[in-house]
Amino acid sequence: MGYKDFDKASQEYREGQWGIPGTSADAYVGEGGKLFFIGRQSTRDVAASDLHDGTDPREPLATLQGLIDRTAAIAAGTGTRQPYLRAHDTVYIAADISESVVTGDTTDMPEGVSIIGIGNDQWVPQWSTDVAANPCLTLRAFGWTVANIQFNPGASSSGIRAEWVPGSSYNGSRLTIRDCVFDGAWTGFYGIDLVGASYDVKVDGCTFRELRAAGEAFGIIVTNTAEADPYMCEITNNLFWENENHVGSIDALRGFNLSLFKGNVFHEGVLIAATSKLDLRGGTRGKNIVTQNVFCGDYSNAGGYYANAGAPGNWVGNICEDVAEAEVADNGFSVAVPAA
Repeated sequence: MGYKDFDKASQEYREGQWGIPGTSADAYVGEGGKLFFIGRQSTRDVAASDLHDGTDPREPLATLQGLIDRTAAIAAGTGTRQPYLRAHDTVYIAADISESVVTGDTTDMPEGVSIIGIGNDQWVPQWSTDVAANPCLTLRAFGWTVANIQFNPGASSSGIRAEWVPGSSYNGSRLTIRDCVFDGAWTGFYGIDLVGASYDVKVDGCTFRELRAAGEAFGIIVTNTAEADPYMCEITNNLFWENENHVGSIDALRGFNLSLFKGNVFHEGVLIAATSKLDLRGGTRGKNIVTQNVFCGDYSNAGGYYANAGAPGNWVGNICEDVAEAEVADNGFSVAVPAA
């Protein structure tokens, strides 16, 4: 803890957080921005409070929404409290939280903010919604990253909802979600909900499990394409199991365009088989690349696998359990799009 930063404004030396150069309240870590801390305390620390500036892990903020509201007020010219979020800042979630957070839009939220969970494994920390009908996190800002958090969505909402709304400044595109868990615990509704729909979304290394609420639960769902279908998205290295549906839309009218699905595992399900495993029928342009995934169960439309009807794209090279299909070679690799 011996390192201290020199703050030019106050002409003082300030101790860096965890002894990391550039992490005091008034200093930046190169181009990486400030570090903020949410919700951690111990017998040695001051209780978490939104009255703190949040840049010292020993005096964390109580809520993420408090930091977002502070930032929005600055942008609107109605607030003066600092520090506030700027481009490429990092927010560490250092304890389990229960919040329904809504970010500002592209007019009052900076781009490139990262929200990262601090924990030893994938189960810590957990983020639950405090209102069953509200997502844990609604993203309307551009280019954010969310990592290493377990989301526990409610029975009628999602873990993360990314919005791109025509005629507004909502744009949750270029979102990266990595190494997260979306755990429905048999009652959760959606893991990730793409609305509008956001483009250049990356979902990598995540687990979607036990999302089974209301008969129409999904791991990843496209619920609105008023602006466009999700475009040039990368859905890679994820695990889907024990969900009512894994990837798709409720009415098969919405889907992905020119997107990559690679390295994912789509489990059949044990207690109740997933209805839709990978349903890409709805995209207006299609031409998705679907390769090197593990497809459990029946590799067919009846088994829950659908290519885009007009532009099916490339479905070659997936590892299929169902070697009886004409679209699967005797070595288990797919050689054509799934059929009826």
